[in-house]
Amino acid sequence: MKRWLSAVLAMMVVFAALAGTASAASATPDIKVKLNGEWVIFPAPPVLLNGKTYVEFRTLFTKLGYSIDYNATTKVIKAKSSSRSIEMKPSGTTALVDGQKVPVNGEMRLLKGRTMVGVRFIATLSDKVVNWDGAKKIVTIVDKGPTAQQKAELFGALDKLSAAEEAHDLTAYMAQFHSASPVRDEVQQAAEELFGKAQTKTTYSEKTIDSFSATEAVIYTVEQSVKTGGTGFFPDIENEMLYTMHKENGKWVIYDVEVLSNQVVDADGLWKQEVADAPEADKTAIAALIQANADAVNAKDIEAYKATLVAGAEGYEDDVAEMNELFADKEVALTMKLERNAIVELNGDKAVLLTKHTFEVTIGGEMMPVTSINMYKLQKVEGKWLLMPGSTELYNDMTE
Repeated sequence: MKRWLSAVLAMMVVFAALAGTASAASATPDIKVKLNGEWVIFPAPPVLLNGKTYVEFRTLFTKLGYSIDYNATTKVIKAKSSSRSIEMKPSGTTALVDGQKVPVNGEMRLLKGRTMVGVRFIATLSDKVVNWDGAKKIVTIVDKGPTAQQKAELFGALDKLSAAEEAHDLTAYMAQFHSASPVRDEVQQAAEELFGKAQTKTTYSEKTIDSFSATEAVIYTVEQSVKTGGTGFFPDIENEMLYTMHKENGKWVIYDVEVLSNQVVDADGLWKQEVADAPEADKTAIAALIQANADAVNAKDIEAYKATLVAGAEGYEDDVAEMNELFADKEVALTMKLERNAIVELNGDKAVLLTKHTFEVTIGGEMMPVTSINMYKLQKVEGKWLLMPGSTELYNDMTE
């Protein structure tokens, strides 16, 4: 299904789901532990004793990144991570932390046959920040924030990325990505395509570190990317991003990227990128094509819809299957009207088309008017312009 239509249908489902909520009284909560936003499940419940919270040792140490050598006879725990080693036993008055003696003050106990450790004591030794919510009985453990130098190193990686983008330096750009990044190939392909047609610049209006450890950091950004040159189409856009950073060869680099949200900065300005010297024959043929696509949607005519697409292209089968499903849905009524279109990129037998559609989408008797600006990729096949499957929504207004 087209990306714009998926968004509209999802929004209407959310509105319907918010019809009402219910609440119920609950019993007094047990003690819970949350580490960097995730609940930690222990084989035995945590225990509050003399103002301290004790938890089963193995789970806590493992979640904190330690390997464990435990002598069941002597009850001696030897835990080692990449940055810390801890050795302690129930009868001891001190623990060995990186070989140095540290007072334990009853931080390891045998309770009901289980070896338990003080959660605050162990987490603090592991360079974590610990908070206790007495009302909710929740222990919260989070990574300690980075130093000023570490922040500078992390943010510096993003600054290098932006500088490489502005310089059109693909090698320097990809040098900011981890060699094992799961998105590396996708990013390189997108960067090659972008650098081949447009000059862009990205600036950051906000950069914050969401989480930090010796091996991984997550950076949240609000960033603005604008076109500064070139003949290719590029919408000025603001993104909310999450960058997961790992170290490689001693330097912080990008391991993964997640786009949280994006919006076009100037929707009206998109039309200024129309190709001024596009041949009239191409403009006429492409306008007729996109109108035929809208007519097919309104008529729920799958064969006419398929005739507007490049058959066999990537995503073709999924696109057709999803539109078939939409056409068969008796609960959904859709009227699509083409308001405007412009060729914003033209390169031989390939083109990019900008469109403005208005829709009336009705689900379960509820109608929502929508205005949407979309980007389509086109290809000329045997002298005939056709749409590549799918589209990208750049802007929508559900209030008009």
